[in-house]
Amino acid sequence: MRRFRWLLTGLVAICLVVTTLAGCGLMRQYRDFSSFEELNQWLQANDVSDQPICDYASEWYGKALEVQEDALSDGYIVSAAYYYDTSTDTYIVYCLAIIDGDVWYWDPETDEPYADYSLGKVK
Repeated sequence: MRRFRWLLTGLVAICLVVTTLAGCGLMRQYRDFSSFEELNQWLQANDVSDQPICDYASEWYGKALEVQEDALSDGYIVSAAYYYDTSTDTYIVYCLAIIDGDVWYWDPETDEPYADYSLGKVK
């Protein structure tokens, strides 16, 4: 009887943890966009690009992070990235998504995705 209580207590604890994680969204399955059309439709519905143009790279990157968070909320995988060119002292901020193994990128302020086939299939 004592072992049964211990087992029952353990099972209840596991169920509580699983329920809590599921409620927090930590057990959610995220996925890549299935097509250019799906990405494009999602970008058109997302309102980050409707915000005023940024004056600073940090704000621009903040927009990319906001796009990333919105995508995660909708179950998609999107990366936010930046590149700093020391020779010209300029920043480039962009978002990335994978469609059928190909890398697609766009400026979070314009929502115009472009494919980068130079890497080949990455996934």
